[in-house]
Amino acid sequence: MTPYSIQLDNNVLKVDFAKTPEGETIPADGDLIVQAVDTRLEQMISSGELKGGNLLKIYGRISVLAGYTLAHKVAHLYRAIAVSDTRLKAYVVVVTTASEYSLGSRIDFETGEIQPPQSSSDREPSFLIDWDNNILNTRINPAVRVDGDLIVQAAGLRLEQMLSADQLKGGKLLRIYGRSTVLASFAIASQVAHLYSAIAVFDPKLGDRGLDRYIVTISHSPQYQVGQTLELEYEPRSAVKVVLCGPANTGKTVLKEGLKLAILEHPDAPEDFYSISGCPDGDGSFYSETAQKYPELAKQLKQEYKAKFTPEFATSKARDIQRISNSLLLFDVGGKITTENQVIMSQATHAVILVKTEDEIHAWKHLCETELDKPLPIAAIVYSDYHGQVDVIESDSPVLQGKVHYLERGEDVSNRLMVKALADRLINLTREIPSQADGQIQSHKI
Repeated sequence: MTPYSIQLDNNVLKVDFAKTPEGETIPADGDLIVQAVDTRLEQMISSGELKGGNLLKIYGRISVLAGYTLAHKVAHLYRAIAVSDTRLKAYVVVVTTASEYSLGSRIDFETGEIQPPQSSSDREPSFLIDWDNNILNTRINPAVRVDGDLIVQAAGLRLEQMLSADQLKGGKLLRIYGRSTVLASFAIASQVAHLYSAIAVFDPKLGDRGLDRYIVTISHSPQYQVGQTLELEYEPRSAVKVVLCGPANTGKTVLKEGLKLAILEHPDAPEDFYSISGCPDGDGSFYSETAQKYPELAKQLKQEYKAKFTPEFATSKARDIQRISNSLLLFDVGGKITTENQVIMSQATHAVILVKTEDEIHAWKHLCETELDKPLPIAAIVYSDYHGQVDVIESDSPVLQGKVHYLERGEDVSNRLMVKALADRLINLTREIPSQADGQIQSHKI
């Protein structure tokens, strides 16, 4: 069964991670997903189902890797491509040769009204792209908070500058490393795909100790196949993997999103900080930001994307976490003490426990200290004080303890006192673990 679904519906390409008839998401690594995207789109093009035209809208969940493959397969067929962004309740134009659709312009979900892109010339760039050691490094600027449409503009402008300066000369293989967005992946692919025989994108979920893996997402050469894995060796490095755990309905999703933003904006944050969800509850990275502006849409999407918490899901998620070798990883788990959560949490190096009451803490401390494969150090114990007015730090050593107030869906809590203190603690953990290497690439093998 294919791990990715693509269907054309009234000139909207509907995409999503595939589910079984029982409603379970089919676990699949990034290499299998891009293979499925490439194969399905080739079928649709060959059969004439995708005929091309003025505008193609793409709606649904897309991984960054799949964004590159999607962009390359369909961009030459349409004058403009627009991809859904639920945070904006609009499609964002990510590829265009049409004067009526400027790069970064929005198309409203409900009315179809086109909103021209805002000017970003007076802002610090929100998306950074550099060329280093034959690798295109991409990074979301943590000092600038903007919507996805402006990130697309920034990516497009930066690539135009690099192309004008002859920094991207083309060649056999382009490797792309770093944090990106789905929307930016389309814009990047449209500008560089024709310059290289193949493009391979870093996938942290396929890494291993001493080994980074890149997935070929675009290929014009028989030497490279879409979905092929390329390996880059480096000296092993230490990784801090923090699980946010605790009972249901304490505000873990809100805290995780706020903590993620606080870390990204921290001046000492590792550049390779990474955050994923360890829950199949529909609270993807889109959820908190969508809920801030469009709570009803967020609620609807949560139900559509919710999947079952199965042993297969737990095994797949634990494997992802085990493979990720970034300096700092943050992930959450479900709100019950189950075998599935134990499997996932066994891959963590530290825990942050979020509870409402003192009584709730004992079971989760017992889980961390005695019920996993090895004792899991507790970095912080945080009490969720929904009706509180301020955060309180009660102790910062040896375990950070305190209260965080009003963890409400849609709230940005990244500047709360406890959240910022927690960000400090997790970043400091990366310094406390003895460095085993500098993480530099040593050699390349296929």
